[in-house]
Amino acid sequence: EKIMVFESGAILNYLQSAADEGRGPKGDAKRAAVASWVAWANASLDPICFLETPEGKVYDTGLRNPNRRIDTLNTLLSQSPHLVQGKFSLADVAVASYLLYVIQFFPDVELYQ
Repeated sequence: EKIMVFESGAILNYLQSAADEGRGPKGDAKRAAVASWVAWANASLDPICFLETPEGKVYDTGLRNPNRRIDTLNTLLSQSPHLVQGKFSLADVAVASYLLYVIQFFPDVELYQ
């Protein structure tokens, strides 16, 4: 059956579902955690990383200023290099991709702590 999957969050969730297929309740818990991080990256991290004009043009990044959500992310990543169950997952891809775009578009921003 052909399906069309678009938008980064949907693509990552589809890939995670395919990878976890048949893993039972443990897979369900991981899938839910990954989906939460993908949604957080798209809904919360994006507007922090990219400040836009009313017309939708990116003019700066909000990562130049302190931010409670970023502080929480830093705390979590100081405890484990990965966001879900201590292992690399698509949650890491979703979050890291926004941060990578920031340093590509705004090379003067220091993200390393």
